[in-house]
Amino acid sequence: MSELYLVRHAQASFGAANYDQLSGLGHQQSRWLGEHLGNRGISFDTLVVGDMNRHHQTLDGICVGMGIDGSNRLVLPGLNEYNFTEMTEAYGLTYGDDPLYQQIAADPSDQKNYYRLLRKVLTVWTQDGIPDVPETWVDFKTRVNDSQQRIQAMADSGKSILAIGSGGSISTFVGLVLGIPDENIFDLNLQYKNTAISHFFFNAQKMNLSGFNGVPHLDTNKMEEFITYG
Repeated sequence: MSELYLVRHAQASFGAANYDQLSGLGHQQSRWLGEHLGNRGISFDTLVVGDMNRHHQTLDGICVGMGIDGSNRLVLPGLNEYNFTEMTEAYGLTYGDDPLYQQIAADPSDQKNYYRLLRKVLTVWTQDGIPDVPETWVDFKTRVNDSQQRIQAMADSGKSILAIGSGGSISTFVGLVLGIPDENIFDLNLQYKNTAISHFFFNAQKMNLSGFNGVPHLDTNKMEEFITYG
């Protein structure tokens, strides 16, 4: 059986002009995860990454922490996140009278209500209820499934793969493996921690989830203050 360690990127830059960059803490989270994996003697035959800055930066930090060369990496854009900014703009064209939408439009830094709006928009999106979105739910799910199939095609006895993606793509990946209904996939998304690991055993015929959303490198009294979700 092969193993897949599927990791959500480290903390990005919420509220900044460019969200698609790790925060200072995000860079540290990545290195901590790498140190943890190295201390456990875990090694990887293949490195896989989505095609976003925060994915590459997370993998860079993990490799620094492990003390390995991470320059040889397979890029799978199917692990990229949905474009929530454009999706929300499309939502506003149809549901602009939504008080929650208006509240976030007035104060984009309101993180608590931002995530409430995110959950609402994602629910409508999976129901195909937002016209003119940059990417439909079906298209998003299809590209995540393509990445899953490409990873599964790498199955080889004893092979170990590290892959970096985003909360939405990883939650959809997990949902596809478990057969979770579309309307429940984003219940996973909104609890996903930065640098959390979902662990799978797989072969060419089947993929099994053996661990979800774990942060063993941060799951101590000393480190728990560094657990983030954005």
